[in-house]
Amino acid sequence: MKTWTNLRPLTLSAALLATLTLTAPASAQEPTVPATAARFMLRMAEGEYLLDDGRMLKVHVGGSRLGVSVDADVLEAWRAENNELLISPDGLRRVRLYRNVDGSVDRIALETDRVVR
Repeated sequence: MKTWTNLRPLTLSAALLATLTLTAPASAQEPTVPATAARFMLRMAEGEYLLDDGRMLKVHVGGSRLGVSVDADVLEAWRAENNELLISPDGLRRVRLYRNVDGSVDRIALETDRVVR
């Protein structure tokens, strides 16, 4: 009986450590949308756009997250460098937003970098 009482605090602390390691990494919890007036400009860019090559690009701006999908149903968590440049998680794709005088999006451009091996 004495062994069980000695092991009980150890199993509780092990369970606590296990639940802490299962949470998302710190980089996934960081906001990807700036907390300034740029958020309003990004919200104006929310919607679906047809690229020159026929693919569909979707932009969704949440409270603190920015989601972009290119020809897919799944939104990836991109980050906003500013209110005119969105960058993919791997840093190899960028979406440039070209705006009108009133701030609405006139056109977009998807830029990609190739990986050099």
